[in-house]
Parts: sequence; C-alpha cells; structure tokens
Amino acid sequence: MAIHLTGSNALLLLTPKTGSTWIRRKIRELGLAFEDLGDPAMREHDLLASFDRSRYGFVGAFVRDPLEWYRSYWSYRMEKGWRPQYPLDEHCQSDDFQTFVRRAATLLPGALGNIYTSYVGAPDDEIDFIGKQENLAEDFARFLEQAGETFDRSVLFDSSRVNATTIRPDYPEELKELITLSEWETMGRFGYLADRPDPIGLAEIQARFPEDANDLRLLCLWTEKIHWAPDDKKREAGRPVAADTRYARVNSNFALFAEHKRQDAAYAGGRYREALRLDPLHPRTLCNYALHVAAHEGDTDQARSLMLRALAVRPQHPYTLGKLAGLTAGELADPELAEVFYRQSLAANANQSELRVEFANFLAGRDRLDEALALLGPEVERPEADRLTLLTHASLLARSGRVAQARDFQRRATATAA
Repeated sequence: MAIHLTGSNALLLLTPKTGSTWIRRKIRELGLAFEDLGDPAMREHDLLASFDRSRYGFVGAFVRDPLEWYRSYWSYRMEKGWRPQYPLDEHCQSDDFQTFVRRAATLLPGALGNIYTSYVGAPDDEIDFIGKQENLAEDFARFLEQAGETFDRSVLFDSSRVNATTIRPDYPEELKELITLSEWETMGRFGYLADRPDPIGLAEIQARFPEDANDLRLLCLWTEKIHWAPDDKKREAGRPVAADTRYARVNSNFALFAEHKRQDAAYAGGRYREALRLDPLHPRTLCNYALHVAAHEGDTDQARSLMLRALAVRPQHPYTLGKLAGLTAGELADPELAEVFYRQSLAANANQSELRVEFANFLAGRDRLDEALALLGPEVERPEADRLTLLTHASLLARSGRVAQARDFQRRATATAA
C-alpha cells in the first residue's frame, strides 16, 4: 500500500528495499495525518499505475543504488524466504549470492530499472519527487517540505536503521561490475554511475554507436556469462582470473562488433589493440586482429606473425589453425602448408563444419574432388547435417558428373532450410 498524507494531499509510493519501514515509523513519530491506500495484497508496495496522479498535489518515491539494492534484496530473501510470484525470485533464487547476481544480471537484465520505473514513472513522465535511500532522512525531509507538511526535522535525524538485515555477503568487484552492466541505464538515470569505474569503455562505444547501446550492454553480459564455467574451474585450481583478462575479452568483442556490424575498421583496430594491451597472449584476439590487419591494412606478414604468436601460446588452437590455413592458401599462396594447417585444425576440433567445407573447396580447387567428397561424406550422412555442407557436397558431386546424387543432396539442403 502507499501512504497518503491527508494534510498536504501528497502521495508517497513505497519502492521495495528503499527505506519503507523507516518512513512509516517516522510519519507516526512526527504525528502527521495519513492513510494507507491501495491493495493490501501488494504488501505496502502498490505501483504508480494503481493511482490517478491527478488526484494528488504531490507524488514521491525513493530509489536506491542498484549495487546495494541487490545485496539487500538477496539478504532479505535469505532471512524471510523466497517468493516465486516475483520474477527475480522465480528465475534467480539461490542460496549463493554470486549465483543470484549472475542469474539476475543475465536472465533479467535491467530488472531493477523496470521496478523503479513502475514507481517513479518513465524518464519523460516522472513523478514530482524522487529521493535516494542513501540520503533517506535528508531526502524525506525535502519531500515533506515540498509537499507542504509542517514537521520537526530533528525527529528524522535521531534514530537507527529499521528492518536492516543481518546478512552481509562478500561483494567482489566482479559482481558489482555485473550489476552495473545490467542496470547501466538506471544507474545513469538516477546518478549512480558517477562513482563507478568503466574499465571496458562501455560509455565510449555506446556514444559512438548510440543506436546499438542496449545490444552493446548485452554483449558485455554475454561475454561474461560464456566464460564463467572455465573461469570458475581455473579459480578452483588456484589460478585466479585477472580483471584485465575479463576486460580484454569484452574489448575484443567490441572490435568484432565495430568491424563486422558497423564496418568501422579504424575503431575496431583500436579496440583490438586495447584488448591485446590488457591480455597480450590471448589466442583468439591475436588471430582476429591478424585477420583485421590482413583485410584492412594489407599486411599479410604481420597477420601471419600474429597468428604464429597465438599458436606459440596454444599450439593446437583450432580457430587460429583454421584461419592460418585460409591465409596461407590465399594471400601467402602456399597450398602445401595450408593443407597441413587445415588438417591440424580439424584434428584439434572436428566440429568445425564451415572449416570442413572450406577445406573441401580447397581440395576441389586443386583437382582433388574425390578427397573433397570423402572429407564431407561422413558429415552429409548425418541427419543433422547443415545446409552449407549439403549444398557444397551437392556441388562437388555435380562437378564430378554425379548429377542425380547431387540433386538428392540439393533437395535435402532445401528441406533443411525450410
């Protein structure tokens, strides 16, 4: 339910975990005339949409730094129990704070921003007053003054915290970074970004590609998520993951985004170089930067050198071996060596359908059709064979004069596409 101060006709909405219990106690201590409005089933937290704003002279609510809101929410649930009717509880419940934050940031990114908006309104249609839980006493005093209430300010500054949880989980910077990414727009809207570092330069790339701002934020979260399993294994083995390594991964993905989605080669080059400054020995980044150098700077020698640096770190890195095979076959015109790299790459990871097709075309281009068909043969017999593999096999069959068989595989490819 919300609080209606009847003397001033002000409405105060009670955003969860922003000091509601303290506010209720202080209103009683101040002796202000009030009534509860709303649906008791909402447990004191009715939304803005439940009220006709035009009926009140002044409408207010409070927000809280998302970093502390999530910790407080988890601690409260650990003491009082989870409530599956709420999305955060249903999808993110965990007795482990790290797991809760990881789930919340990636399964429900921006969840708190949606909660805040349901109390204070959209950015272009905000209520009259938005206070901050961090300055609860001072901001509540301002709310009462602006609403037109008469009260004794000293009462607001003479008390301890109310309804505070006793659980305080560890809060490493990595989890704070996740929440910052998840609630980026909300933290910016309410002034909580000013004290937060931006080690990956998210603000910069969003400013450069504003139409992709949300996609870029989600790209950061996805980059973090796909590395949790291997990173956790490293930590369990006593090998901590440096923050710079995590930042390098995001920079590398920013570079790929800029290069391939926005065709901004110059900006991509800068992000690749920043990634390698942070993590000079990351094989995939070295390989992708090599491809960038070859495509946009025409320096195949440097490209080859970068790929060899990657292989010096991980000699059987399938991605780099495959890209080096293509570079060697094309720009470096050394087909014998290229074939060695193709075979090494597939030996390191046989589940590379596109590379297998590339190698088959390479063999066919050297008048080795039977070998090319044999390479794709086991793959096309699988029920889940992909369309590109089927079409390539059909093309090679047609070139070898087996037209009827080629048509069969073309039909399969068409059915796969459908």
